[in-house]
Amino acid sequence: MDIPLQKVLARLSKIRAQGSGWVASCPSHPDKNPSLSIKGTSDGKVLIWCHAECETDAIVKAIGLEMKDLFPSD
Repeated sequence: MDIPLQKVLARLSKIRAQGSGWVASCPSHPDKNPSLSIKGTSDGKVLIWCHAECETDAIVKAIGLEMKDLFPSD
């Protein structure tokens, strides 16, 4: 796992592996069943998608990170 992915996963709950990524509870809304998909790309970026349609900015803010934290630093 690369560092941006580790940062994101460490701040989520109810994480489980699914396919080539993970699912977790979305921190941006009351989530009884994990609806957040997380995947790391080969170039170190983190992709997140809430199936309840929460905005990415809101999700990132809810876990105490910034959008720049989804990308590897130079």
